[in-house]
Amino acid sequence: MNPDAIRPPAALVGQAVVCGIAVAAARFVPVPLLDDAIRLRATQVAIVRTLRASDREYPSKQVAPLYEGAEGGVFAEAMKYLRSVPRRVILFPVRKYVAIFGAVRGVPTDVMKVVLLSRVVHRSLVQGRLSDGTDRKVLEAQAKELRHAFDEALKGMDLRLLSAAIGDGLSQGRKLTPAAVKFARQTFGTSADEPVRDAELKPDGEVGESAERVEEALNRPEIQVILERFDEEFEKALQHD
Repeated sequence: MNPDAIRPPAALVGQAVVCGIAVAAARFVPVPLLDDAIRLRATQVAIVRTLRASDREYPSKQVAPLYEGAEGGVFAEAMKYLRSVPRRVILFPVRKYVAIFGAVRGVPTDVMKVVLLSRVVHRSLVQGRLSDGTDRKVLEAQAKELRHAFDEALKGMDLRLLSAAIGDGLSQGRKLTPAAVKFARQTFGTSADEPVRDAELKPDGEVGESAERVEEALNRPEIQVILERFDEEFEKALQHD
């Protein structure tokens, strides 16, 4: 298959980066359970956007293992929590964060994982996997296989250069951390009953500018080589399942 057909479109990559920033920002949410709920919701939105970009129409819950993990079973509980928690808790006052966002341990990796997950799911959809009309049990089983292969590919590669490139894009000052936390809680601090609009995935200010820098980093030739190697690792892991 033509490599250009498998490569995710720029708009989809941009949405995955923005969702990844929200996942990373959940690290700074000082409310137990809310941090996990925001992380899951942002990952789910990235997968929904990836499905729709390839014209898949079924509800994302049919492929929940993609964003929950191969074990599954946690997203519904997280959404139940978001429906029950008062908005005043979700919209907690943003503290004065002094840490540079991209320099905090784990932050670049959080963003990287969402970007790579969206990438391999897009690749799989273009190749005809997870197609509309598939039996629900078969669809869920395929989603589990894809997520397991993704997790195995992550374990099998040294992705420090990729993570560092993303970290550089997230380390241009101290204003991003509070902006990212505010963006994450406002955009993803809602249950799946409240869809995230296109405009919300094109944030302005510090979050939008940082997302653009990350996208530029992902387009570097040496980073593209790493991304293509990850694709290969994913395919190998999928064949071994």
